[in-house]
Amino acid sequence: MNAANRPKPKHWIVELRVALVCAALMPAIPFGVKLGARYGWGGANDLSERALMVILAAFIVLTGNTIPKRVTSRTCAGVDPARLQVFHRFAGWTWVLTGLAFGLASILLPTQTSRTATLVIVPAGMALIAYRWLNLLATRRPAA
Repeated sequence: MNAANRPKPKHWIVELRVALVCAALMPAIPFGVKLGARYGWGGANDLSERALMVILAAFIVLTGNTIPKRVTSRTCAGVDPARLQVFHRFAGWTWVLTGLAFGLASILLPTQTSRTATLVIVPAGMALIAYRWLNLLATRRPAA
């Protein structure tokens, strides 16, 4: 069976692969950086923390990219499917931009400032999505 005839993997399998790769990299990269510093290959103390934050930011971006592709119209009874799709697109874009801002803050800002920025950026993105979700639920029609 060649690549053209091979069936596409189910969407959840692709998401699981991304999650497993990110989960494997999260302890591996900081461990490698600390091991390298021990043997004199590098001296950056906060490199492992920054690498971990960048991996987490990349995971947030990849997760945000999959949000609009999910089909959940049956799980949200009474909500107009068009409004639900608009919400999914908003949530996806918000999560991608949250991940990008988080990653850039982790790379560019001093360590203590990036920690503070993380405590502002990620909850702000979550709050925006939650606010829109509550607005979406307020527009649903009562069950017949």
